[in-house]
Formats: sequence, C-alpha cells, structure tokens
Amino acid sequence: MTAWRKLTTKKGRARAGEIIVAGVRLVTDVLQSGQTVTALLACDGPAGKEAVAALGKAGAVWDGDAFRIGAPEFARLTETVHPAGVAAVVRWTPPVFDPEDDSDRDAKRVLYCDQITDPGNLGTLIRAAVGLGVDKIFTHPEAVELTNPKTVRAGAGALFRIPIHEGVPAHTAGSWSRDRGLAVLIADAHEGSPLPADHRLRRWLLVVGGETRPLDRAWDDVPVRRIRLPLRRGVESLNAGVAGAILIDRLCRD
Repeated sequence: MTAWRKLTTKKGRARAGEIIVAGVRLVTDVLQSGQTVTALLACDGPAGKEAVAALGKAGAVWDGDAFRIGAPEFARLTETVHPAGVAAVVRWTPPVFDPEDDSDRDAKRVLYCDQITDPGNLGTLIRAAVGLGVDKIFTHPEAVELTNPKTVRAGAGALFRIPIHEGVPAHTAGSWSRDRGLAVLIADAHEGSPLPADHRLRRWLLVVGGETRPLDRAWDDVPVRRIRLPLRRGVESLNAGVAGAILIDRLCRD
C-alpha cells in the first residue's frame, strides 16, 4: 500500500515509472492497449464488484486478483471525489525524445503544448489530437506533467495511443520541425489569421499555448504562421483545450 501511496505525488510517479488510472473505461483501455499492469485495485463493496464485472463484459482481460481497498483509501489513491470502483497500477513513462531518431520521419501532423498548466486542458488536447489523427505530441518543460491524475482522466486513455514526449524545449521542437519540412503554426486568438476551410497544409506542427502564460520566446526565432478561429458575437477566445481541438480537427481534414 505504501508504494501505491507514493504514486499520488509527481516525484513518486517519476521514481516508480508507474501511474494509477481509475474507472472502468480507462482501465479497459489500458488492459486492451497492451500496457503493463502491475496491480488491479477494487474499491471494497458493491461498487468495486460491479466495476470489476464491467471490465469482463467490456472484454478487458486481467489474469490476477483484484486487491480490495476500503473506500477512503481508494479515493485517496485515485484522487477522485466519487470513487470509480476499479483502478489499475500501470507501468508507464513518457517515451524519451531523440531529435536524431529517423524512425518518425512519417510524422506529418504534430501538436506542441506550450506551457499549458491546466491538466484538464492538456488532457483534452491529447485526447482530441489522438482521436483526430495527430501523429506525435510534444509538451513544453513548463507544461503540467503528463502523469498528473487530472491530465490522465481528461485524456481518457489517449496517453497510450501515440508517442507523447514530455519536456521538449520549444527551440528543439522548432529545429526538429524545420528539418522535417513541417510548417509551424501558432494558435493565436489575437494576431492570427483565420484558417481557410480549403487550406492545403499537409505537414505541420501546431503550437497551442496556455491561458495564463505567454508562449516561449524561442518561437520568435522560427518562421511561423499564426492562425485563429473566426469567433462571433463578441467572444474573444476559447480555452486552450477547446480552441486547440477545433484547430486540430480543421487541420486534419484531407
């Protein structure tokens, strides 16, 4: 139990290389995606029994036993107000980024999350990017951590679907994009130009920033195109997760 409690802290997750995901849907995604699960945790009582049964109905296979944990402790481990019934301890850390690695030459749709500090926004962007066809994701060194429980929940299992590299400096991502012939697009609600419906962009890196911090100044040294959504009725901007998701959708349309 002590080892699992350590996974509720950023340092503990980093040292162990493990995270806790909670809820039937997330645990099902983890088991079906082939991730290494080291333990299955069930909230003691009817809710836990029903959640474990729901895993079986969803086709999620777990060969071991589920550890029964009292509701208060389960809520602390999963950091949820209303316990989801079942959780999994997953061995996962963001893949290491190597700018010299040519195995990703085919990546043509890339998202860069620049200093996004809200875990819900980051998780929403990751979920949208994976679902809409992005090939790779980078996060800025000052962005919220990928293994933050709120990021994991908002991402709804998308963390495990495509390469997501954490803590990649903006200048590194800019150089990497230039070397691969990707157009660098900055989501800018104030100075950007509306993205035409008939755009012909096929290879790009989209930079989406947070709402409380300016973009990294390194982008000033990179040829970029600033784009925005044409909003109406006096709405100045949307939050980073929503705006980024809509732009990704428009950019991914062939």
